[in-house]
Amino acid sequence: MSETYFRRGRYEKVTLGEGNLSRRLLAYGGGLMLTEMEFEAGSRSVAHAHAEEQLTYCLSGEFESVVGGVKGSLRPGDSFYAGPEVEHGVLCLADGRLLHVFTPQREEYKKG
Repeated sequence: MSETYFRRGRYEKVTLGEGNLSRRLLAYGGGLMLTEMEFEAGSRSVAHAHAEEQLTYCLSGEFESVVGGVKGSLRPGDSFYAGPEVEHGVLCLADGRLLHVFTPQREEYKKG
């Protein structure tokens, strides 16, 4: 049986890059996974691609993004979709947080 409720802080925050970027696993079940990324201004998620589909929702801050070669921007309430193996990345312009939904789950995120 999978879990139904997940409390914030249940999973450890993982510091990435030079310490100005972090990721926290929030919840997962079935074929879905929810994570939150925190960025300091000037930090970036370098362009990358993976097998999982991804929806990204901007909770706060301001970002420049590139998804499949198309440039865009993200402010609170904006989102983007990156399909399987579609290269994507962001540059944080103002401290912010992004919410990511993946399907299927990214197994490596469960390991920290």
